[in-house]
Amino acid sequence: MNKTINRLKYIFLGLFLLGSAGVLAYHAMWVWPKEKCEARGGAWAGKWLKCATVYPIETMTRRPTGTPPINGEKVEAPAAKAAPAAAASEKK
Repeated sequence: MNKTINRLKYIFLGLFLLGSAGVLAYHAMWVWPKEKCEARGGAWAGKWLKCATVYPIETMTRRPTGTPPINGEKVEAPAAKAAPAAAASEKK
């Protein structure tokens, strides 16, 4: 009986140590870098575990803010364009 208790004691101690190491590794690889990244204004890419710098689209295209699209048309959401077409097909 005493051997079983000692064995269980070591098993639970091992599980506790593995769980604690897992939580520490999770915080070291995910939580702390994410907090540091967001504190300096970056965007955390969790899939790659990297901190990215956010650039406005105007910086990349060298286009002034508020410039209309090139073709002069109003930009609509795809769902707004699909709704009239769906309504027209239902009438037929």
